[in-house]
Amino acid sequence: MEPTERIKLTVALFNQKTGHKFPTGSAEERLVWLHVEATDAKGTVYHLPVDKKGFTGEEYTIAADVLAYQDMGIALGIPDFKGVQRDGVPVGDRIYRLPYLDPQGRMTIMQWNTASQSTDYRLGPRETKLETYTWTVPANAAPGPMTVKATLNYQKLPLPLVEYLGVPKDEAEVIEVNSHTTTLTVLQ
Repeated sequence: MEPTERIKLTVALFNQKTGHKFPTGSAEERLVWLHVEATDAKGTVYHLPVDKKGFTGEEYTIAADVLAYQDMGIALGIPDFKGVQRDGVPVGDRIYRLPYLDPQGRMTIMQWNTASQSTDYRLGPRETKLETYTWTVPANAAPGPMTVKATLNYQKLPLPLVEYLGVPKDEAEVIEVNSHTTTLTVLQ
């Protein structure tokens, strides 16, 4: 591939191991996300954001710098609570989750205040999900091998919630579920 060339990469995720949707348990607070990055021959790292698919509720499945969990203000006794950063993972990463929504349609982790659920975009048993990444190779990418790595991560509770609530840090430990690396060649 050449600098400034537009390429499309596809990542296939197959849930071979669990007999249930992943993540499971308290699905409203569990976080599984796919992070993809390319590293050129000089060690420069480029983050690749996932392509949008256009399904209902997709805005909850792509990491963004937005606030959520505003209804925690009820339990905290803080009227007009602005919320906490929703994801705490790189913006543009694909998130596999089941968002719980409060009566105002905002994401919540408080099951007792759940009025509905958004689109369930978790990984089902024996299900394959395909994610695409359309990316323009940077003009300044170093010639030579470029390694593309896709990593699926798991976290019990998003880091911004752990920090705000003072929960033990191990609740936000990032656990690598799986990863795959492929190498492309950047031409001069």
